[in-house]
Amino acid sequence: MIRRLGAVMALILTASTGAWAASPTDDLRGYVDHVIAVLDAPDMKGPGLAAQHHRAVRSVAGEGLDFGEAARRALGSHWEARTPDERTQFVTLFTALIDGAYISRVAGYDGERLRYDTESVTGNDAAVKARVLEKDGGITPIEFRLVHGADGRWRVWDATFEGMSLIGSYRSQFNRIMRTSSFQRLLGRLEDRARGGGSTD
Repeated sequence: MIRRLGAVMALILTASTGAWAASPTDDLRGYVDHVIAVLDAPDMKGPGLAAQHHRAVRSVAGEGLDFGEAARRALGSHWEARTPDERTQFVTLFTALIDGAYISRVAGYDGERLRYDTESVTGNDAAVKARVLEKDGGITPIEFRLVHGADGRWRVWDATFEGMSLIGSYRSQFNRIMRTSSFQRLLGRLEDRARGGGSTD
């Protein structure tokens, strides 16, 4: 499950496209198609290329995901009480956490593809339902949450599959820490996990 999540999130978090599409699905498809092309390039084939994969996809990271929106929603109700400096620090650490937990695992990509099904738009928020098609024939439903940016582009801030929301899971972890400790303690845990990758528990 973790390998599959890491591989699929890597497709979303690290893609970029030159054209600005009109719909959430179009933007999402452009991001995914671009990064798949990068990963499928001949010079990305073969063993021992994990570090090269990471460098290649990290160089275009941030085009497909709105890290600021993801961080804000992960912190939830605690966001409003934070100062501008605290918010900036939190977004930086949360971005590093995502990088360590998912983008660095891009080597787990094994030819998965996405089939896009439906989309719904409410104001500046959208949801795109799709399916992950695996090489062995397995199919996993997935739902992406996107936000419409000031530049006119849709970017992903969450993904849910098998009943698990990426941002929802982090929000639960952060809430537990904030209830029993402090925001500074949470930042310390994020620093630790960003170095090691994964959960803050």
